[in-house]
Amino acid sequence: MIGSLLIHEMALKRRARVAIGCDFASKTSPLLLNSLLFATRERYVEPLLVADRLPGNDEDPEGVVGKEIPAIISPSPWEDLVQLLKGGVVDSAVRGNLSSRRVVPELRVAFGCNNLCRASLLEVDGRLVMLAPVGIDEGETQGDLLNVAAGCSRLASRLGIPLRVAVISGGRLEDRGRSSRVDRMLDESESLVITLKSKGIEAVNFGVEIERAVDEGSTLILAPDGVFGNLIFRSLVLVGKVQSYGACATALPKTFIDTSRSKTSYLLPLILASALG
Repeated sequence: MIGSLLIHEMALKRRARVAIGCDFASKTSPLLLNSLLFATRERYVEPLLVADRLPGNDEDPEGVVGKEIPAIISPSPWEDLVQLLKGGVVDSAVRGNLSSRRVVPELRVAFGCNNLCRASLLEVDGRLVMLAPVGIDEGETQGDLLNVAAGCSRLASRLGIPLRVAVISGGRLEDRGRSSRVDRMLDESESLVITLKSKGIEAVNFGVEIERAVDEGSTLILAPDGVFGNLIFRSLVLVGKVQSYGACATALPKTFIDTSRSKTSYLLPLILASALG
């Protein structure tokens, strides 16, 4: 638990100004508000809620929004969330339950960055493991994957964890010859490992064996692309209930934590945002 405890301690020490987006039309908004209130009262964050409207009495029975939790109300909260981050009004931002289709284009335009290089930070058996790429439109080329690995290297350094990359592919290494698609993926993963090593990054080709990669101490699970990464994330976190701190947009000069609207709690992403803020 050392890794996760360290993140909590970093957040308590920094108590960063963290903005989080909220769509009160979403059924997850009460969960988001409860997470933000807990993070505020436990002094993990100095909060700022960015929402499309004020909550009703049934959504905020304690009346904390506007009192304990400052709020900015906007018809386009995704724009305000990004501009608050870019302008330095807040130290970091969390997407919350705002639509990715709204927030991600705003981030790309605001920061002039086509590939956010999102890496999800998971807690697996008490230790921190990064999973990337997790954006379905990321990691489409080897160059993209190298950029993702570089971003994860910076994230690992900030968190004080070593970078050990597990390159994941479409089959076991001995499966070569069973499928032309698998053969191509194995070729690509082997080439990626060679390139990563040439850049001084510790990397191993684990084929399809994610479980072995985790057991042997890998700290970055590098999926073949963002579609595979997103499927792995959903399987581990949304089905298997592995704890997730959200996905850090490692390509940005500011701290932005992406979140899934299917989450039942936003506390850990808020804590990570404060720790890195």
